[in-house]
Amino acid sequence: MRGYFARVNYNYKGKYLLEVNGRYDGTSKFPVKQRNGFFPSFSGGWRLSEETFMEGAKSFINEAKLRVSYGALGNAQEADAYGYLELLRSGQSNYITQGAKSQYLSIPLPISADLTWERTSTLNFGTDLEFMKNRLNVSFDYYIRNTLDMLIPGKTLSAVFGAASPKTNAGDLRNNGWEVSLAWKDRVDLDGKPFGYNIGLGLSDSKAKITRFDNEKMLLSNYYVGQELGEIWGYKTDGFFKSEDEIANWKVNQDYVDKQRLAATGDWSKLHPGDLKFVDIGGRLDENGKSIGPDGRVDAGDNTLTNPGDQVIIGNSRARYTFGVNLGANWQGFDVSAFFQGIGKQNWWPGANADKFWGPYSRPYYSFVPKDFEQDVWTPDNTDAYFPMLRGYIALNDRGSLNVKSDRYLQDLAYIRLKNLTLGYTVPQHLLKRLKLSNLRIYASGENLWTATKLRSKYIDPEQAAQEANGRSYPVSKTISFGLDLTF
Repeated sequence: MRGYFARVNYNYKGKYLLEVNGRYDGTSKFPVKQRNGFFPSFSGGWRLSEETFMEGAKSFINEAKLRVSYGALGNAQEADAYGYLELLRSGQSNYITQGAKSQYLSIPLPISADLTWERTSTLNFGTDLEFMKNRLNVSFDYYIRNTLDMLIPGKTLSAVFGAASPKTNAGDLRNNGWEVSLAWKDRVDLDGKPFGYNIGLGLSDSKAKITRFDNEKMLLSNYYVGQELGEIWGYKTDGFFKSEDEIANWKVNQDYVDKQRLAATGDWSKLHPGDLKFVDIGGRLDENGKSIGPDGRVDAGDNTLTNPGDQVIIGNSRARYTFGVNLGANWQGFDVSAFFQGIGKQNWWPGANADKFWGPYSRPYYSFVPKDFEQDVWTPDNTDAYFPMLRGYIALNDRGSLNVKSDRYLQDLAYIRLKNLTLGYTVPQHLLKRLKLSNLRIYASGENLWTATKLRSKYIDPEQAAQEANGRSYPVSKTISFGLDLTF
């Protein structure tokens, strides 16, 4: 990497603010003719509170600033080192010749010879406000971020091609989002002594859509133009089969989404009361874009946007409404602070090996079975259970009834967590003189003390599940510590 940058700042009477930046970066990850890029940016601010027409509002509005900025940055992190060169791949076979395993070279993987920088440009509008003698602070930002020439694998290739699609500058993405923060800080008298307290809130949200990608058939297995990033496609369900008569009169073939059942022996390959019932919605569209309607089977159609079969968008895996809350207070040497964090909405589909969620539906031989799990399993005496009749591997193997995504078992990772709580006491100065100390504070602190979540599992952490489809991350620990701060 090699880069040059320049910056110019301008400030006129503290009212009009301007900053202009320029970067010229180069990297050896790209071919010679495509390895350099220029990335400019600027930001401007207008402090309305310094204008003469705002003088009358100074007692209430202490600070008012409008901001606008536009900037571009280059990203080469997703590019492989020398990924534009065809390289022979080396390996070692299991065949032994002359007392050693044979070494071999294989033909290069396909590459894209015209790799270049991924560019991200952001247009941001914002405002900063302070009210009531700076006790209330408000900040708001709205941004439009375009990521151009994303370094991702290209279009889906036919299996006869013999290799995966190479990474190239294959697509564009647009992200619209906003952020808001509010903070209140004040001091009042309590029993004749000053009581200080503060409250802070931060909240943000964003959505992202694909605006360019070479997917002529609009396959759902890859990016497509108009796709909202994080879309989860799946099937609708209608509870469980209640009786043999209901099964006998069921005119819908759901073998495609119940493939694992077909592998069972004897009578177990047939539907039974307690098995999951899928809805035939007929997702195929005619030439006018209208649904053809139910067709007597539940399947994935062509797995395309125009013929998704019975698949619909059932959720989104991206976090929405991310928030944090800060609370604090102090009085007579005592102080307390708390920090809450969480998200308002985020869907998660438990992976095939999410055994702490699926239990024996995934791997029957696995040793972990959630406590009171039998209460969730359908039986003739427990027809309101959460899970269907117990069948092994239906959450693990391809197209098992719990392996295909469905609205019944899609999880919401929305949560709020008390991330930190600290209680402290600072010994008064007149008592410290005898100990020849400048400051003495005793405190107790707790981490991850409380969590409320919509996730239907006591054994998977919502904060970590979004990063690991199987929920196999080491759980977040509750920690309580005690401490002493001394200043001599």
